[in-house]
Amino acid sequence: MTDGDEPRPGDGSGGRLEARISAARKRRDDGRRRVGSLAGGGTNGLAVGLRIASEMVAALAVSIGIGLLLDTWLGTKPWLMLLFVVLGVMTAFYNVVRTAKELERRRKAEKAQAGPPAADERRG
Repeated sequence: MTDGDEPRPGDGSGGRLEARISAARKRRDDGRRRVGSLAGGGTNGLAVGLRIASEMVAALAVSIGIGLLLDTWLGTKPWLMLLFVVLGVMTAFYNVVRTAKELERRRKAEKAQAGPPAADERRG
């Protein structure tokens, strides 16, 4: 930037600079509010997906582990492991349904708490 490009006091360009600075600050603050609402209890797709995936993996891992231990202890390989795999899959899907219902209940509660949309928001 050359010396000729810099605003001089009293030439009126300082007002434009201040307007640009205040607009940038407003955009920054709006962005912070959006991020803060996500961190403050809102859910995004990645968080939901990771939660569901971890619950499925945990249910299957625990059930396979129990099945293998019982098979080794009782000498019934592979029957108890297969039984517990089926039980683990059923448990995993039950957890997914339970989590989805819980998230839907929270979403509806947040929507009800926010109240009806303003006239501008309803029009799209």
